[in-house]
Amino acid sequence: MPKIAVYKFLTFYIFSFDAMNEPPHLHIAKEKGNRQHSAKIWLKSLEIEEKGSLNEKDINLVLKLIKNNQKILIDNFNKVAEGKKITTIRLK
Repeated sequence: MPKIAVYKFLTFYIFSFDAMNEPPHLHIAKEKGNRQHSAKIWLKSLEIEEKGSLNEKDINLVLKLIKNNQKILIDNFNKVAEGKKITTIRLK
């Protein structure tokens, strides 16, 4: 489960199996709490597949962060799909 990026209380990650079988997307979860459901957002269209445990304010922030960093997030998704190592990005 490679961690692609972090922003304050949010963690952006993918499942390696997903990277090989699905278009670019990220799962996003709050760092605190073990029993939360992740949101799932498609990186190219910015469509929300699942909101998970995130509230509307969190979702809006996530969409803004993805939009502002879309290219590098897609690049890192593709690197994981190719089996390459990545460094976790600290989003601003």
